[in-house]
Amino acid sequence: MAELNIVEKVIALEAVDLFKNLSGEQLARIASIAHQVHIAPGRTILEPKREVDSLYVILDGEVSLVRGTDVIHTAKQGEVLGSWALFDPEPMAVEARAETDVLLLKIARGDFYDLLSDNMQITAAIFTTLVRRFRQLAGS
Repeated sequence: MAELNIVEKVIALEAVDLFKNLSGEQLARIASIAHQVHIAPGRTILEPKREVDSLYVILDGEVSLVRGTDVIHTAKQGEVLGSWALFDPEPMAVEARAETDVLLLKIARGDFYDLLSDNMQITAAIFTTLVRRFRQLAGS
């Protein structure tokens, strides 16, 4: 499959709740650091005891989220794996495993930090989203 262009990546990134307050131009900047990744069926994407260093947007395919021996969710197109990985390197409590051929858009934490260091408006918009999430959790 050919590499997605910037517009296609922006459309995929619009599904990410963390980025919902960003403009199209800001999403395009993030899209410029996002890389397309193909994962074969049965391969592990995220492991419970490994540090998470990237956020993944599912472009196509199905990913099982497994805790122990139980499948707790099957993630599909438009869903995100490791959304907190951009800010917290702690391992996830679940395994993410490709059930079918999976096409992902990957944003590495290091690339994301480099982008944020030069784009204060993106940083501010993301922190606004994070603060709103915390307020919702706190019942404010």
